[in-house]
Amino acid sequence: MKLLFVSLGCDKNLVDSEYMIGMLTSHGIELTDDETEADIIIVCCFIGDAKEESINTILEMAEQKKTGCCKSLIVTGCLTQRYQDEVKKEIPEVDAILGTNSYDNIVSAVKEVMAGKHYTNL
Repeated sequence: MKLLFVSLGCDKNLVDSEYMIGMLTSHGIELTDDETEADIIIVCCFIGDAKEESINTILEMAEQKKTGCCKSLIVTGCLTQRYQDEVKKEIPEVDAILGTNSYDNIVSAVKEVMAGKHYTNL
């Protein structure tokens, strides 16, 4: 399984992203930097100045579920923690939402969404 991980925003997002990437690669998931090759895409979002960029990136990656080989889209970070209901309602392509305190559950989230289920853990 190939994973594209997009990290936006603050330094904390970068640290959290590296933590989640480490957990996922230790479970045999391969990283890619090409969204057209990704089976799963994770976007770690930020509120502050990058809110619009975060939303646009999620929408762009959601297109990969329609046109690419992406099977699942997971969003994480403070944007999804704060605006979870809006994300669920406005971007139905999102399969899982993880809040800022649930990064330890990223492997479970990937397993759930790859099994065709939705996952939320805040």
